[in-house]
Amino acid sequence: MIAMAARSLFLAFAFAGLIAQGAWARAGSFQGAWLEEGQVCANVFVAAGKTLVFRRPANAFAAAFIIRGQRLSTPLATCRVSRTSPHGERRVLDLSCTTSIATNTARAVFGPAEDGGLHRYSAAEGGTATKYRLCTPEALKMP
Repeated sequence: MIAMAARSLFLAFAFAGLIAQGAWARAGSFQGAWLEEGQVCANVFVAAGKTLVFRRPANAFAAAFIIRGQRLSTPLATCRVSRTSPHGERRVLDLSCTTSIATNTARAVFGPAEDGGLHRYSAAEGGTATKYRLCTPEALKMP
């Protein structure tokens, strides 16, 4: 259980950077439900009116997050962005995340993808990237 919470907290730290983009993108452009490319939106999210929420019981290992306002949620954690620093096309974010077990701080590095998706980087310079796509209520209807 602690390992699952730690993974969820890590994902929350990694994804929370999308909330505060500054001049990087239009305000609100990262609002919504995001999922690692190659995964199926309907396996992780369900529609709740016009928004998406995590399917319950939540999959602690899903590489997914939801951004609403200045909050970012993963299946097991909730974060707030305390500071954002530009680093070229990337943004380095200082985060404060809470799970049912603990509250901790972390850093995340994000950058825009050419197709409107997002990249999560392992470092502010260089490093490997993981790509995420936006899920919509319409995407839940597709296989």
